[in-house]
Amino acid sequence: MKLNAFCRLTQLSICILAITLMTSAVARAEGGKKKLKVFILSGQSNMEGVCHVSTIDFLGEDKEHGHLLKKFKPDGKTLVTRDDVWVANRGHYGKLAPGYGARPGDALGSRIGPEYAFGYFIGEALDEQVLLIKYAPGGRDLYTNFRPPSAGVPQGADPEKVGADYRKLVAYVHETLKNLKEHFPKYDESAGYEVAGFVWFQGYNDLFGVRARIEYGQNLKHLIKDLRKELKAPEMRAVVGIMGVNGPLNIDNPKQRDIRAGQASVNDVEEFKGTVKAVETGHLLHPTLLEIKANWLYQKQRNLREEPVTAEEDALLSRATSAKGYHYFGSGRFFILAGKTFADTMLQLLKKQEHKPSA
Repeated sequence: MKLNAFCRLTQLSICILAITLMTSAVARAEGGKKKLKVFILSGQSNMEGVCHVSTIDFLGEDKEHGHLLKKFKPDGKTLVTRDDVWVANRGHYGKLAPGYGARPGDALGSRIGPEYAFGYFIGEALDEQVLLIKYAPGGRDLYTNFRPPSAGVPQGADPEKVGADYRKLVAYVHETLKNLKEHFPKYDESAGYEVAGFVWFQGYNDLFGVRARIEYGQNLKHLIKDLRKELKAPEMRAVVGIMGVNGPLNIDNPKQRDIRAGQASVNDVEEFKGTVKAVETGHLLHPTLLEIKANWLYQKQRNLREEPVTAEEDALLSRATSAKGYHYFGSGRFFILAGKTFADTMLQLLKKQEHKPSA
């Protein structure tokens, strides 16, 4: 009798233990795995990036930000990569590394855009695996090329051309997400993914059309809302880089002023509060570069014909720049600081209070 009772008790204990183990396993499967965090980066040539990696070293000469160079060159020689951040861009699928900027083919090259620093600081802050999906062809405007569906077709425009790059962006995002396991074999399908954020850095090609400048703000609002709807990501955070070509003193340029105002206007949209933020970029250009390359704004008293660039200044330009002014001089310092600014802003929008902005 006592033996039967003992057996029944033992069997009951085993059942309870089994149920407990199964419950724990389900909890781990459902709640223990973290979804892949997906961020979409888009725009035109300055999101694509024509900054040569050799100019990143100039960051180390900066009194305020020079310490950041150690993050990207820990050994003082080799630019860092991150396995916890993946990148999909123009046929290349791999870990975060320098070289995802403008390049002739699918293979990585020698140039960067904001994605390099953005990915680094996002990866540093988040525990989840991160994926950056970047679509940024050069020479595109928002008025026609990236025009979202809800903005409608401008009168007299070719419907096939209007929104062509918006459709390509959406198609590329969908294709990448549909084939994550193929592109990134270590992707955990059981955990899934979340489209967490969108970064937009564009504006130059819209300078040259009156309607493009006037409508920029409303078209940008349509872009963010349409992408949220298309990607089924109503809470997707969005960071907009406000155009800062030729630095902070160029804000009085009437054409650039219109674009900047349109970009900044997302900060005043009630439904975007806490989820969308436009941030300045012009102040991230090094003041010495502006004094030399945009002296008509920053050193008006200096006539470069009478006081030409000195050998010392020319050497500085060789170290610090690799492109024209409308490409932010191809300055590694600028693109590192811009990427960091976008990342810090995105993290604030994601309300990751446990993650402090990168030092």
